[in-house]
Amino acid sequence: MKRWSFVLSLLVIFVSVLFLCEGGCSGAIEELVNKGGGAGYTDDDYDDDYCDDDTAGGDDDDDYEPYEETPEYECPQDTSPQVLFLSADDSNSQASPVVARAIIREGGIVPLRKLRTYEFTNYYDIQYEEPPFGHVRIVPQLRIRGDSVFDVEYVFQIGVQSHRVSGLQRRHLNLTFSLDTSGSMEGKSLRLLKATCRVIASQLKKGDIVSVVKWRHYASVALDSHVVQGPNDPTLLAVIDSLYADGSTDLHSGLVKAYELAWKNYDPERMNRVILISDGQANTGVTDIEIIAQAAEDSEKEGIYLIGVGVGDPDDYFHDTLMDEVTDAGKGAYVFIDSEEEAQKQFGERFMRNVEIAAKDVRVELTMPYYFIMDEYHGEEYSENPEEVEPQHLGPNDAMVFHQFLVVCDPDLLDVWDTINVKAHYTHPFTHQRMTEEEEMTIEQMLQAPADQLLKGDAIVAYAEALKEIYRKLEQGDRDEALRICRETKEKVQDVASFLNDDELREIVELLGIYEGTIQRR
Repeated sequence: MKRWSFVLSLLVIFVSVLFLCEGGCSGAIEELVNKGGGAGYTDDDYDDDYCDDDTAGGDDDDDYEPYEETPEYECPQDTSPQVLFLSADDSNSQASPVVARAIIREGGIVPLRKLRTYEFTNYYDIQYEEPPFGHVRIVPQLRIRGDSVFDVEYVFQIGVQSHRVSGLQRRHLNLTFSLDTSGSMEGKSLRLLKATCRVIASQLKKGDIVSVVKWRHYASVALDSHVVQGPNDPTLLAVIDSLYADGSTDLHSGLVKAYELAWKNYDPERMNRVILISDGQANTGVTDIEIIAQAAEDSEKEGIYLIGVGVGDPDDYFHDTLMDEVTDAGKGAYVFIDSEEEAQKQFGERFMRNVEIAAKDVRVELTMPYYFIMDEYHGEEYSENPEEVEPQHLGPNDAMVFHQFLVVCDPDLLDVWDTINVKAHYTHPFTHQRMTEEEEMTIEQMLQAPADQLLKGDAIVAYAEALKEIYRKLEQGDRDEALRICRETKEKVQDVASFLNDDELREIVELLGIYEGTIQRR
């Protein structure tokens, strides 16, 4: 009886949404959030067609033809709860949205190969209530997906929030720069490399140890085990100012020398980091990856983690493979710097979340009713086997976001009093104790709970997936469809930006407006 009461309430909400959307959907968003029955935005919301080639969604556009028949998932024979293990991303990669933004602002079309949706949810700021120091907080959120080809589909998002730390509270650093000064770095790339190094220098404190290795066709040590006197240490700044680009590329020598210095000054009480800055023109070999991985892997104490920084022109010079490989192996953050403002954001405002560790080897375990089918997952990987999912480190002042679409294989099986259980398994970075946090809620409890973070995450995913589909449509020569997707996604993100009063979403709206003009001129 409770189940049918819930279904009836959903029907009432959907009728309300149809009425509200006649005058614009901003009110519909608020209505659905207040009632706990919507995915944040409704009838016109982003289609499955924006996400994967093998799915499509309904739309009010007269020129758009939805499925004639609703696709179906076969329910599993095993009715025991299903258990999945999730990873948002191996290395906290954040490059894709910066690359996309730069290309859009330059009037270009964003290539599909440069778009990874989980990097968008990594990059944009989605914050939850802070947990006690040394712990993480799990926040599962659920809403009905209003525009779905399935009878019942949910937007489900898990947030895993770390504690917050200021720069004054941090441990001392043992920091080694590995800097690409080969000929390809001439111009913008070298300017951004220097700008990034200067921002990092501004965040250092007295007692930090800094080394600098520069490499072109050979590697040389520009600064060896220097104990800085505080922020903007003059000796370090002089080394940064003296850098110039010349010659060919020998990444291997640069990595070997950088790790020699990092190990020389290794101290388990410090943050031990290598920061690799390059335009990505170099190639890694098996030996390079082994050097990085061996330094990062240490089950008894903290290893030496590698942070990858791509610099330069994303359309012409930056190649993604290098940084993706080295940060996966090095278990550090991966960012792209296209401007001095971005350097300040990533290593000024976000210095702690990109450099420090709050929880090591985080792996999320999701237990849910058997009738839920994972239709789309916007992280990097998930599996029933935990060994197939690479755990990820989480920095302070940050949250992992696991965004997905869940389809109910048979609506008659749905019981809103069934529970969803989420566990986060992780290692304390200082005591190295293995820990677990757990949160369990009924479907009904999640539908009634606040979900602002889900709304923002959903809008970000809509943006990333729309960029993919726009590229596909343009490759097919269908400019009109690309324009339709761009305009509708802009409207959807605008609705959520207004509802949440969110500046990051407003920037996305601005970018989609620029992109619309670019598509029109093609």
